[in-house]
Amino acid sequence: MKKYAVEVLFMSACAGMFLPVFAWGGTDVNIDNPLAECVDIHPVHRQEMDNLTILKTTVTLKKSTGECGCFSTLISYTSLLAQDVEGYGRGSAYSLQEGNISLAKMQGRYPLSFVLSVDNQSVRDQKLALMIRCTPPL
Repeated sequence: MKKYAVEVLFMSACAGMFLPVFAWGGTDVNIDNPLAECVDIHPVHRQEMDNLTILKTTVTLKKSTGECGCFSTLISYTSLLAQDVEGYGRGSAYSLQEGNISLAKMQGRYPLSFVLSVDNQSVRDQKLALMIRCTPPL
């Protein structure tokens, strides 16, 4: 019985080495969210899939984003190296990835993934940041 249990553990450990998605135990992503009063974003884990770096999160809608100063249900996100957060918007940092997410049909708590980078080789050992903002009026 003990031998069987050891074999199962060994086989499980080996199988895990060949999964196409690499996941970290932690997130290693700072979240800058001035909309936290309306939209709570809780990081679950950061992972690599093919060439992408993705942050899996759980989002909880607490109240309308309009109550936090937004003009629509769209929120914008920008990912960048954590060391560049202070220089963002002043020309001394660049974004890795940007996007808009509609919260219009989402209620309560749900999973949401953010693409942080399309070149995971360049950010693999870097601490990243995710900035959440209201989407500017079109």
